[in-house]
Amino acid sequence: MGMGISSASSSVSGASQWQQQKSSLSQLSGAMKSGNLSAAQQAFTSLSANNPAAKDPNSPLGKLGEALQSGNMSAAQQVFSTMQASATSHASSTQGAGHHHHHHGGGMPPTTASLPLATSGSVGTKINTTA
Repeated sequence: MGMGISSASSSVSGASQWQQQKSSLSQLSGAMKSGNLSAAQQAFTSLSANNPAAKDPNSPLGKLGEALQSGNMSAAQQVFSTMQASATSHASSTQGAGHHHHHHGGGMPPTTASLPLATSGSVGTKINTTA
């Protein structure tokens, strides 16, 4: 039951970097659920390679890394589940902010100020590890 981890290239950028992060996160999640410490450590190393938050001992990702490095799988699982809960609640809180357009009579063109607009062009491209 060996897990092979292959990296596409050392000069990964843009969407492929996001795919690699997503893949590493998926591998980490699977390893955490199964309690496989060595697989979790490998996946974390890959996930944290380009993430400065992994080196911050106060960030959730940093705490996860410390728990994995010390071999404390139960602490790592606890931190990971907290991270997942935080990510899930953040995602569901932003889901409800749908675009509702109200049309009022009188032939007045709608003003752009009345429309809810996204303020960031990079939604969904980064993992917020400092929630």
